Amino acid sequence: MFEEGSALVDVLLWVVYLLLGVVSGLIIWSSIHSLLCHQKTVEPTRGVPARAIAWGTVALLAITLALTFLLGSSKPMLINNQWLKDVFWLKLADMFIYTTMIMLVIAAIGVVVGSSGIFRKVKK
Repeated sequence: MFEEGSALVDVLLWVVYLLLGVVSGLIIWSSIHSLLCHQKTVEPTRGVPARAIAWGTVALLAITLALTFLLGSSKPMLINNQWLKDVFWLKLADMFIYTTMIMLVIAAIGVVVGSSGIFRKVKK
């Protein structure tokens, strides 16, 4: 359908790159704005320290992204009869895969612990 080096494919790839950059920038700006501007208005609700949870989540995500990038594999892969050898993209793909898995496991553990009532304070 598309020939290699087709102008349409190049345009579509640049549109995807542009959208990825815009969305990534908006996510970063929104996170920083939310954490910094609403910092004083977020009070513990029913004993839940929302501000600490928000900062902890951002820190955990940043640390996980950095570690999984550093520990990601750079071993070349054969994909569609072509060798993918670019170390940066190989590590980046591993980073997103491993970070997603780690964050899903942490979220599942959080749901189990939260629904079990282990850390709930009993009011008397």
